[in-house]
Amino acid sequence: MSSEQLTFAEELILLAHRETDGKQLIPNNVLNVSLSAAELADLAELGRVELRGANLAVADRRPVGDPELDAVLTRMVKVGKELTPSRWLIMINPVRKYRHYLRRLAERGVFGAARSRTLGLIPVERYEYADVAPLREVRALLGRVLRGNKPDARTVTLLALAHRSGVLGHLFDLDGGKRVEELVRDDWAGQAVKTYVDKTTKKPGDLADGMTLLSSGGS
Repeated sequence: MSSEQLTFAEELILLAHRETDGKQLIPNNVLNVSLSAAELADLAELGRVELRGANLAVADRRPVGDPELDAVLTRMVKVGKELTPSRWLIMINPVRKYRHYLRRLAERGVFGAARSRTLGLIPVERYEYADVAPLREVRALLGRVLRGNKPDARTVTLLALAHRSGVLGHLFDLDGGKRVEELVRDDWAGQAVKTYVDKTTKKPGDLADGMTLLSSGGS
């Protein structure tokens, strides 16, 4: 699989899981919200939403043929308002979003899922990489930018999402982060994540260990 076939959200889910063992690198709540921001960025790139001043609005209601993106677009159409990107992150209701993308990429052969039971009772699904090539390709792209290559607009958005979610610092030595900050300063998707992270207190124990619980009625 080539990274050219991946959405922003898929690229972010790859970056957010450690190559060696599939361990998730950032808290669930931050990852879920960051994936929602990535979906908004995907919809903007496809011309379905657009910035109008400080707000993000639906520009084209036609489905794009991606179930996750179309669900977000449908939600935005139903709300029927222009809202700031950070407000849309809450309105989209991103609970358990990361699970959908892990399973989606597992179906495409990128992750392998192993099922077991904790305490012999609770169903657990653990993901590890079955194909690390897409991750390495995306990581190499960001690495070239951090070393001085000039990025295109799409790469700036991916960099912003990775940086504001906290993923980037797990993958690279940012040396203070000055260059990254200069590059992503004006990216609205990354700023939406930053707004959420700045207002949210991370709870102890929220950092996942790469396992997805399949109980509790979640899908």
